[in-house]
Parts: sequence; C-alpha cells; structure tokens
Amino acid sequence: MKILVTGFDPFGGESTNPSWEAVKLLPDNINGAEIIKMEIPTVFSKAGNLVIEKIEELNPDAVISIGQAG
Repeated sequence: MKILVTGFDPFGGESTNPSWEAVKLLPDNINGAEIIKMEIPTVFSKAGNLVIEKIEELNPDAVISIGQAG
C-alpha cells in the first residue's frame, strides 16, 4: 500500500509551514504502508496540478493532504 501525504511550503513571510513540518515527521513506513511525503507550493494554480501529476506517477492507494488555515 502507498499513501501520498502532502503539506504546504511556507507563505506570507513565514520561514516554516506547520503542515509540512508535521508531514516531515511521519515515518516512511506505517504498518507496511509506504508513506510518500510531498511538499507543495502555496500557489493555487500550481499545487493542484503538481499533486495530480504525483498521483498519476505513483498511483497511491490513498492521498492525505494537510494544510493550515490562517
């Protein structure tokens, strides 16, 4: 099983984004499931397309997207 987990890069002048910091802490494997981590840009017109491309490349069993509300 493959699980793609995404988190966002920093925005608004911040040096980190808690969503990506949380994703980075995940292990690479959980109960036999491969955890694939992806940092995505906080640019609406780019983020979705990049995630779609990664889904098409990896064909994961699940996608979990982590974000932060300001």
